[in-house]
Amino acid sequence: MTETRPAWADALTNVFVALKNQQPTPLGPLLTALAGIPVSDAELAVFVQQADENDSALTQARIALAKWDNQDEYPGPDGAATPPNTQERRAAIYASLGVLGELAAAFTTRVEVFEIPTIVISRVFEPWYAAERKLRTSVYWDDYEAYLRDVKDWPATAISSLDETTTEVIERLSRPTRSEAKQTKGLVVGYVQSGKTANFTGVVAKGIDAGYRLIIVLTGTIEILRAQTQRRMDMELMGVENILAGQDPTDPVVAKELDYQQDEEWKAERFVKHGAALTLPGVVEIARVTSHRSDYKRLPQAMTKLKFARKSKQKPLNDEENLFHSGAYVAIIKKHPSPLKKLIQDLKPLKNDLAELPVLIIDDESDQASVDTTNPAKWKKGSPEHRKRTTINQLITEILGLCPRAQYVGYTATPFANVFVDPDDERDLFPADFVLSLHRPPGYMGVQEFHDVGKRWDDEEKTVANSNELAHVRPLVGDVDTDPVGRIEELQEALDAWVLSGAIKKYREANSELKYRHHTMLVHESVKKDDHAVTAADVRSVWSKAKFNSAEGFTRLEKLYDDDFLPVMQARAAGAPIPSTFEELKPFIGAALAAITIDGDPVLIVNSDKEIQAQQKKLDFEADKVWRILVGGTQLSRGFTVEGLTVSYFRRKAGQADTLMQAGRWFGFRPGYQDLVRLYIRRDSQVDLYEAFEALLMDEEAFRAELSQYAGFDDDGMPLLEPRQIPPLVSQHLPWLKPTARNKMWNAVIANKAPTDIQDLYGLPERGSEENRKNFDNVVVPLLKHARTHVKLPYELDGTTGLEQRARVGLVGATEFVQLFDQLAWHPEYEANIKAFKGFIEKATDDQKITDWAVVWTWPNTDGRVFEVPELGGDISIVKRKRRDRRIDFVGSDRKHRAAARPIALGEPVVPLGQSATRGVILVSIAPDREPDDATRPVDRKDLVGLISIAVPAKAVPRSNLIQWTVINTKKPDDVAVDRPVA
Repeated sequence: MTETRPAWADALTNVFVALKNQQPTPLGPLLTALAGIPVSDAELAVFVQQADENDSALTQARIALAKWDNQDEYPGPDGAATPPNTQERRAAIYASLGVLGELAAAFTTRVEVFEIPTIVISRVFEPWYAAERKLRTSVYWDDYEAYLRDVKDWPATAISSLDETTTEVIERLSRPTRSEAKQTKGLVVGYVQSGKTANFTGVVAKGIDAGYRLIIVLTGTIEILRAQTQRRMDMELMGVENILAGQDPTDPVVAKELDYQQDEEWKAERFVKHGAALTLPGVVEIARVTSHRSDYKRLPQAMTKLKFARKSKQKPLNDEENLFHSGAYVAIIKKHPSPLKKLIQDLKPLKNDLAELPVLIIDDESDQASVDTTNPAKWKKGSPEHRKRTTINQLITEILGLCPRAQYVGYTATPFANVFVDPDDERDLFPADFVLSLHRPPGYMGVQEFHDVGKRWDDEEKTVANSNELAHVRPLVGDVDTDPVGRIEELQEALDAWVLSGAIKKYREANSELKYRHHTMLVHESVKKDDHAVTAADVRSVWSKAKFNSAEGFTRLEKLYDDDFLPVMQARAAGAPIPSTFEELKPFIGAALAAITIDGDPVLIVNSDKEIQAQQKKLDFEADKVWRILVGGTQLSRGFTVEGLTVSYFRRKAGQADTLMQAGRWFGFRPGYQDLVRLYIRRDSQVDLYEAFEALLMDEEAFRAELSQYAGFDDDGMPLLEPRQIPPLVSQHLPWLKPTARNKMWNAVIANKAPTDIQDLYGLPERGSEENRKNFDNVVVPLLKHARTHVKLPYELDGTTGLEQRARVGLVGATEFVQLFDQLAWHPEYEANIKAFKGFIEKATDDQKITDWAVVWTWPNTDGRVFEVPELGGDISIVKRKRRDRRIDFVGSDRKHRAAARPIALGEPVVPLGQSATRGVILVSIAPDREPDDATRPVDRKDLVGLISIAVPAKAVPRSNLIQWTVINTKKPDDVAVDRPVA
């Protein structure tokens, strides 16, 4: 970083602000004109190289370059088009900017080519937004972007990512000034607690700038979430002027009715201000028809409030002459019948306006309540027109019916219910136009950060440095009925961890720039309100006897510090201060306890019980610092962000993946305290919730990976896959954990598709079965006889090159493999997954797209267990692979092994096999299928199973007709129509 920032740096900031919404022009003359002095390329290069990471000039450069990087069309110096997000495109941009040599290298070093942050499955659409954006002011987006940068300190990469993803959404909606009415329905898939609100706030900002004049945001089913969303959008988008609506906040009468007079952020002037920009031509004011305190209410003046003025009465409302002189209305409503019915009542009298009114509906948590759960078998006359829908679904579809120009965008982290909606019912909410999958944002702590999926410990010692499970997860095995003493001991340890982590936060505040406004603990055992009172009583009892600030308490805390927190901090603190000893930390325990007990009782029950709410302080992260233990169920299990969450005590079982995933409030952003996060989770003989989350992670990642394979358009500009073809991409790894509730899956049937990467085929028959023995003897051993050559396969993983994996390799003919594969027996629940997969391999073999297979038999790089199999030449390697009770498959294959085998399927040359574009890969490992797999106990041959993963040749996978899928036959809902090819 330069010691003295040059005087012309602000001028450089303004140059990029001016340029970012137009095509690049020579940078030097503009900078000289704005700075008032000439600035040489050498001076500019030094500044770019040395500027602070968050310097405003560098930030604006990143935003502008990212936009140009991602444009659909941009010609190079020879006039030919350059591909988006490539070095070729960046070189063309530099040429337009007149940025050459050393200066270009400096920009490239500090501003890398932007990677598209989304995966989109989409119908063909009419691009309109890029052209409109150049014609219109973009005050609401620009101010939101500036707020994220200047107030929330978002890095430029995150802002650029948000800009691109929100544009991906907006451009797929109907143009507000379009003459013909057209509805669009889409779905945005994020991660739990990962910033979906920021994304749809950006979409709303761009939507208002572009001409949408009624915005309806549906926010889940509980008021606590609706109020949180209202405040967030008020603060970051609507702004002070639109909140005050011309009223004087110093007037006592006005002040009494204002939402945020006691809000710390309001008093600190951290709500966005639009200022003079609201007076610019085409910039409209926003009228809030809901408030932080109140959901939608039908008032006598509501019909005049929702009034859309026409400057020219001879032209339709959505003509730009009228649209950009008419105010916008924003309603943030929870999915409850009462406010939705009131909104519908106020919309109906506006019938003539509604026909021409551009409406944007954002449905947050769109898999909750919005999805119709009636059985299609019970439809009157068997048609959607006569369908009796569930209440919220009926009300949302009624709004869509009233508003012909309404655009519907659902947001969720758990999309399975949405993609199981009947795609043939045009009145329903199936995302027929697009499904957009967001990438994991930087700094996000999700399921992956608590699990070790893809890691195997055959060659590596498990430590808190390399194992997320060891670092963050603590098992709960005590039960209120069978082991009440054990349960209390576990609860005590969780409370100790929370106090200890709070003390470490206080220590870090005193020894760094880190600040921690909130520090919370979640206790979630049940969704029943009566159970919450019992659990809270237990927590209070343990707390009252804990003696944290005494010799007894210090002894307990010191042991937990030395045994648990100190090793994890030393491995994972990422530069945050660490107390060298418990004695150094001890003074901060009192400071933490003072913050925790500032109101006496630290326990807060969060549910809808009015008597409880009347007797305790309200949970309000905006108004207060919250250092509390939160006991609850539904109110804390979906959508609502628990700020400062550090310790979670979680025992609740759920039977659906989406319900369980949404309960994972410990996911989110944990800046400066990720190493302190602890998850105490039920792992007993009846239910292993940690295993359930791992299976859920595998389901989710499999879905996202499939989307990424099928995203985009072919050479003719047609989509490789349309949203209606997505349901077959949903998988399920744990039998008792369905993707979503059964009543959301009426239209779903198991279907299959062509594999596009190494696919684990681990759905084996029951442990100890005769089928497993035959599989091993009749298929696995004959396959492995082909793998006779000892090799070390080179591979790259996570950017590390030069790695090697021991293996035995060989080739088997495609026809012989089909014959062997046909003999394999599978778990009954897995048969449907194999059927079409087998069909694909057979057809590809017949078509000569597969001519042979490389058998890759992986061995540990270090010595491990062996077992004698005479047919395979003596001792063979056996490895530990786990299959839990009630699970039909094993945990997935090793990332190292997949990385080593993948080049073969990609057609790359691999010694000693050579190179072939028609060669697939069979990845095999041998494991004892027994529980427990005690390494000191001899293995019986009958215990051995072969775990097979397969990758077909990359060139064997077509770029069209990717999936053969099944749909429900509406005449006989239990039947399916099979082998319906994708058009």
